[in-house]
Amino acid sequence: MDKREMAQRAATLLGDDVLQSAFNGVLSYHTGVFTRASATEAEVLEARRMVMALHEVKSQLRRYVATGEMLAKKDQDREHD
Repeated sequence: MDKREMAQRAATLLGDDVLQSAFNGVLSYHTGVFTRASATEAEVLEARRMVMALHEVKSQLRRYVATGEMLAKKDQDREHD
């Protein structure tokens, strides 16, 4: 799969309501651990790791989209040269 196709697929995923709902559900669950008085230190640490991992997945998808946008701009600039 080339970078342009990855960018298109990443944009589709980021725009997918079901995936976004799943992301939000995971985020809500794990951030809820932070405010739960009975949460152990280990549970809070694990929740923090999960939130960070989710953030990394979203960030990577955004980077794929940004790369695709840069490649499209580069192609457009070449057409005008």
